[in-house]
Amino acid sequence: MDYALHSHYTPRDMPENNNQNDWFKNLVVNIVPVGVLTWALAALTASYFGYAQNIDSAFISSLVTTVLASYGITRVDNRRR
Repeated sequence: MDYALHSHYTPRDMPENNNQNDWFKNLVVNIVPVGVLTWALAALTASYFGYAQNIDSAFISSLVTTVLASYGITRVDNRRR
C-alpha cells in the first residue's frame, strides 16, 4: 500500500528538493497509525484487566479495526453456507 499525506499541491507544484522531506513524510505516515494502534491496544488491555474503569471498549475496538484495515489486515470468515 502506498500512504500519502493529503495536500492541495500537485506534483508539478512541489519543489525539486522534495526528496529531502520524503523520509520525514514517510516516517510520520507510518508512525502515527502505529502510535494509535499501540495506544488503543494498551487502553483496551487496561480496560479488560480493570485498571481503566470508564473506557468505551467499542470505540477502542473500532480504532484497532480501522488501523489494522489500513494495513490490509482484515478478519476472514471461512464459514460458507
